[in-house]
Amino acid sequence: MARIGWIVGLFSGITLAFSQASITLAKAVLSPSEIRQTAQPLTVQILGFSPEGSQTGSGVIIAKQGNTYAVLTNRHVICNLDFAGQCDRNLRLQIRTANGQRYPVANTHTFEQLKGIPDVAVVLFQSPQNYPVATFGDSTQLAKRDLIWINGYPGSPQQSPGTEPVAFHKGFFTSQVNDPHSEGYSLMFTTIAAPGMSGSPIFDASGRVIAIFGQSGDMGVLAGIPSNFVSDLLQKSSKLNQMTLTVDRSALTGTRPQLSTPQTAEDYFLRGVSQIDQPQSALADLTKAIELNPKLMMPYRTRATIRARMGDQQGAMRDFETVLKLNPDRSDALSARAQMRIQWNDLTGAIADYTEALQHAPQTPSLLFNRGMTHSRLGNYQASVDDFTAGIVLQPKDAVAYRERGRSYLGLQQLPSALKDLDRSIALDPSSAVAYDLRCFIQMGMDRYQAALNDCNRAIEINPTYAIAYADRAFAWLGLNNPQNAIQDAKTASRLDPKLSESYTVQAMAYERIGDLQNAIVAYEAVMNLLRENGQINSRAYQGISATIAQLRSKVKSQESR
Repeated sequence: MARIGWIVGLFSGITLAFSQASITLAKAVLSPSEIRQTAQPLTVQILGFSPEGSQTGSGVIIAKQGNTYAVLTNRHVICNLDFAGQCDRNLRLQIRTANGQRYPVANTHTFEQLKGIPDVAVVLFQSPQNYPVATFGDSTQLAKRDLIWINGYPGSPQQSPGTEPVAFHKGFFTSQVNDPHSEGYSLMFTTIAAPGMSGSPIFDASGRVIAIFGQSGDMGVLAGIPSNFVSDLLQKSSKLNQMTLTVDRSALTGTRPQLSTPQTAEDYFLRGVSQIDQPQSALADLTKAIELNPKLMMPYRTRATIRARMGDQQGAMRDFETVLKLNPDRSDALSARAQMRIQWNDLTGAIADYTEALQHAPQTPSLLFNRGMTHSRLGNYQASVDDFTAGIVLQPKDAVAYRERGRSYLGLQQLPSALKDLDRSIALDPSSAVAYDLRCFIQMGMDRYQAALNDCNRAIEINPTYAIAYADRAFAWLGLNNPQNAIQDAKTASRLDPKLSESYTVQAMAYERIGDLQNAIVAYEAVMNLLRENGQINSRAYQGISATIAQLRSKVKSQESR
């Protein structure tokens, strides 16, 4: 299901709250088959139906009281956002258990009242059948390269919702990150996860739930919300009533299973990812994984990424063609290939990929925004504005979207519209140095130099090493007829970024303003050197600066001959 935010959601009906039943006995290491046997009956599929279609996710049974069961999942699994950012009340939810039974969701609980809204939800269903309940482990005990297992239901456009088989994959713990804006995601793993597996439980070597999956990244890296965070969250919730959550934070006994000698395609994939900083070794392992299981998608995708980094564009494209055949979510694969094309400066090809991805997922803001950015880089400013406008309708509080649409309006020379978008962007994110600097530049285009100076000052306050902001402030100083300050800022900009041509350009202009033609020539020559390095000898800019230098030298010669 698509990521969401700002949901509400208590349907009328059953309510629960959680206490903890703690277990202190040391926990034995289980075999993979034993972990699978533990995981399968605990894991459920969550089906969502609306007039617009259906969608799927996963979850894990974490508690019961009588005939009422509580399922932990992601918030973004159980709700779609409408244009106002509210929960889509037309979404009808069902639970599909491991034995194929379906039950209507009786109630949903989310935590939107908390700062940094965690991507956590609990849904309730009732059944007279007896289902097992998960045990939470201690996520802080994870060590780097510890093996983990994920169990969930991948979505598939080739199958009717609710008929997909469960997927059980091995992986390993990578790292922990601390980000207050992460919606609770602080554990990083490497494993195989497909669309539809959001909300899937992640198990440690004793079959305890130590995280729930919800975010995917490149090359098999995914993010999970730790069990400790979830259990604390559930205990503090005032929305829930008495129900026991089983928590076992005892240490493992026996040898902790870690990534070692590979045997299967999945093993070779995991070892390949673990040595990504050794590309040749990684490629060998990924190729072996493909030989053992040609229908396993992630080795192709990861190998494509590595090949692209090594400059093997043809090999990368071949791998991505296979990914597109194997990946049920073509929009995700097409978006990844578009980003790869951008790295190769194949912007036209990237737009084609984004366009095809949007045919599969037309209501995806990130695809619209990324295509809009790519159009802007090609100078297709009106197409860029159109894409950002469509994306903003779907995601109206995206500060970057307003900023980049403002940049495209600037390209169209529609400065009032550009300024309006930057005002909105800064209101949404007043800590963005990039936005303040861009508004500074727009203000100068409208001859509002004092306002421009104020904006550049703010950009530099936020980021004192932001070279382009110093260069733009130098232009603002020139507009205010203060060339000495302009020279100082331009020198700071060139010191921070010696490859920034704007800093030498404004420096040259300021030297001209005070009559220091020799230093103006030196600064203009620095600009020409940068243009030569970038292969722009035949550009209009190069020819124009060359002519300016010739004129200045003529003036110097004339002055010397007096």
